Amino acid sequence: MKRKLRILQTNNHRGGWGGQPNRVLVKSQGLTKLGHFVIIAVPRGSTLAGRARAKSLNVYDELEFSRKFSLFNKIQEVLKIKNLIESEEIDIVHTHGSQDTWIAATAAHLSKKKPLVIRTRHNIFQVSTHLFNKLLYRKMIDKVIAVSDGVTKIFEENKLIPAESIKIICSSVDLDRFDTENDGAKIRAEFNINKETILIGMAGRLAREKGHDVLIEAAREITAKRTDVKFILAGDGPEEKRLKEKVKEYGMTDSIIFAGFRTDIPEFLAALDIFTLTPISGESLGTAILEAFAMKKPVVAADLGGIHTSVRDGKTGFLFEPGNSKELGEKLIELIENPALRKQFGEAGRKMIEEEFTEERMVALTEELYFEELNKRK
Repeated sequence: MKRKLRILQTNNHRGGWGGQPNRVLVKSQGLTKLGHFVIIAVPRGSTLAGRARAKSLNVYDELEFSRKFSLFNKIQEVLKIKNLIESEEIDIVHTHGSQDTWIAATAAHLSKKKPLVIRTRHNIFQVSTHLFNKLLYRKMIDKVIAVSDGVTKIFEENKLIPAESIKIICSSVDLDRFDTENDGAKIRAEFNINKETILIGMAGRLAREKGHDVLIEAAREITAKRTDVKFILAGDGPEEKRLKEKVKEYGMTDSIIFAGFRTDIPEFLAALDIFTLTPISGESLGTAILEAFAMKKPVVAADLGGIHTSVRDGKTGFLFEPGNSKELGEKLIELIENPALRKQFGEAGRKMIEEEFTEERMVALTEELYFEELNKRK
């Protein structure tokens, strides 16, 4: 019989939602179902704190995990996490963001309990090899989980840690939530989009690294030739005002719809004919892509990071060169003009998700890693 572990998950994500906090939530739920004790340490007032409490998970949010450096505040937060580790007799500290990793790994290192420290890297931004990062990754972190091979390549290139210190565990999808029987009629009705319109959508934070400009340029070319095509963008963020102004300047307010931040992502995806993701930096896997495949949607995505892990070119969708709006437009047109290929890609994508990207598989692999690393200490 497996030992029941006491696990602290940490994440510095604040407002909004995305793949990183979603993975923390899903993993915490799954590990709890397996009988382990899990507590999530997050910034006060964060979206993750609210959603975790709604799922009856243990939450500790007496923290800031701020990017602003204040030695006093950092010391206070290290001591808070250290006390939490000791009072809850934590076996494993599993971190997910930059700020929380520094705080939690330091606290674990200073605690009497000396728990295992696991760090999940969710993006492909470069990791500096300065002295402090060498100390953090080589002395204070026991294992790094990469959400795709795009993340492992960062460490292969900078040689910060050896290959054996990294394990790939991809993100996952809740197949019960993403029900393919949903026809998307609700979303189409909300935005007055008829059944005959081919709807291309993207879900994600409206931030520069997501490359919405690339999609807008491609949409401009497509809608000049096809009046039966519309685009819809779900999400909010710092680029929202600028992007809306650009769409207005192009005279495309009828063709490109800003749907805002959505909690009904399965319904949003159900309304689409094609899903696209156009990042120009940072993206490691693209949880939204996995969700689109779960809804049997064909995907056209930038060939960045580990996106090729799920978007298998010519099998589940198409890849294009990041930032290349012309190539994106060509791939979208190919799917617009070929309904049979859209159906083929969508069905292949759903089958792939069912076989390789379930929540149960992600949680099981994570639990397995925990025990492997703990056994090394015996």
